[in-house]
Amino acid sequence: MSRLFVDVGNTALKWRWREGERCQQGGCRHERQWSAVMATLPVADQVWVASVAGSEADQAIAACLKELTGVAPQFYYSRAQHLGVRSCYPEPRRLGADRWVAMVECYQRFGASVVIDCGSALTIDAVDADGRFLGGYIVPGLGMLRNALLRDTADVHVEPGGASLALGQSTGQCVHNGLLRMSVAFVTDVVVELRQTLADTCQVVVTGGDAAELSKSFSFDFLHMPDLVLDGLERVAAQQQ
Repeated sequence: MSRLFVDVGNTALKWRWREGERCQQGGCRHERQWSAVMATLPVADQVWVASVAGSEADQAIAACLKELTGVAPQFYYSRAQHLGVRSCYPEPRRLGADRWVAMVECYQRFGASVVIDCGSALTIDAVDADGRFLGGYIVPGLGMLRNALLRDTADVHVEPGGASLALGQSTGQCVHNGLLRMSVAFVTDVVVELRQTLADTCQVVVTGGDAAELSKSFSFDFLHMPDLVLDGLERVAAQQQ
């Protein structure tokens, strides 16, 4: 039996197709024309989706996937508890499914964990050794910060190129380097604090489209898992079979 797993984020879509030992992976598609995007996905006997695109988008995605595969996709949403993890949200389903399945996957693999998702939004979540989701932070990601600065500041032009933590020597460098340093400082401060609450050896996992750019400046140990959400979605789907 073939299975298709789809991670629909705020701006990007990733997928994984699996049949026995055969596995194919694709993404990221940065567009919201659902019929065009779904037409590029492989056909499968079962389809599982973790989406944070909203209910209206989910309905459109479901219709497109059913037309493509002939089966109704199964959407997985956050729960009060699953596979040992217990949510701290008063309304558990309001927690993004991507954050939830990422925490479930990390807890199942490592126990106490800190999950850093460097996407369009930069999120940090923590789960302790007993499976309690302690809470998290959500702030704008690098792209969102740059766009806001360029939109609201006159005559600022950002040249392409890599960022560093050094002082910038042009306006473009000042923007790139300043936003990177601000984001890295925020993440580092949270990780240091959480390692005083959790075991100082707890696993820190980094994922998301900007993970490579941000994590090269991290001074703490971490594990880069670019497909963490798909890993988690596949795990919860397998548990429900």
